[in-house]
Amino acid sequence: MNQYKVNYDLIFVVLTYRNIEDLKNFIMDTKKAVECLYKIIVVNSYFDETTHLQIQKIALDNDCDFINIENKGYGYGNNRGIEIAKERYSFRYLITSNPDVQIQSFSLKNLEGMQKCIVAPTIKTLSGKDQNPYYYSKIEFVEWIRYFSYIKERKLPAYIGFAINKIYRIIGLSLDRVLNIKRREIYACHGSFVIFGCEALDILGEVYNEKMFLFSEENHLARLALEKKIKTYMTPEIRVLHKEDGSVGLENEKMASYSRQSFILYYENWKKGNNRS
Repeated sequence: MNQYKVNYDLIFVVLTYRNIEDLKNFIMDTKKAVECLYKIIVVNSYFDETTHLQIQKIALDNDCDFINIENKGYGYGNNRGIEIAKERYSFRYLITSNPDVQIQSFSLKNLEGMQKCIVAPTIKTLSGKDQNPYYYSKIEFVEWIRYFSYIKERKLPAYIGFAINKIYRIIGLSLDRVLNIKRREIYACHGSFVIFGCEALDILGEVYNEKMFLFSEENHLARLALEKKIKTYMTPEIRVLHKEDGSVGLENEKMASYSRQSFILYYENWKKGNNRS
């Protein structure tokens, strides 16, 4: 690492799109919950000049870095934030986080020895739903049936795939809690709060596929990590609350369209062995 860079334990890359109140709360909550040395990089996906200036002021008033970019989606924005982090700082871990997240329990002790890994915390929604693990293990049938559903424009097969994965997660989490497992290897983590070890980031290279505007980032990252031999671990003692929907203020049908397009792109790229296009 460059000796002239400022050293931090953690870098947060927080991608925003009109999330003014969410960002304020994230910054304040993180100050209370995280005791190690950290820096927040706020990446603003431009909506209009009013929100641009408001988000910039919040960032700079709270000693955060700020970059303003064209709104080209989740992957594009997070990749730019990761690039800035690598360019400006040395760090042990980097976290890509939605602004509508509240860190409830965090300690660097839970990340010991994980600098070459991806780490998934416990993520709960306001309704108490678990969002991690996104996938306990790689189930080709679940991905295929979802792809089939989207290209044939039939909803039922996708619902079957989602149900299989949900049942798998409920059973797995129940067993882990009964057995008091503190760390276990999983296949994919939820994208609202992802912890990357610095060595894992170097090996992964460009983390997100920028042609996927929104959704299916979890699938892409899981495949990329598998290809690069980077392990992903669920670490339940790190806990966050995901308030949901604050990051997505668009119509349901538009979100559904993004979901279909991204998953089809993801699935076809990986089947062709072309994860970058």
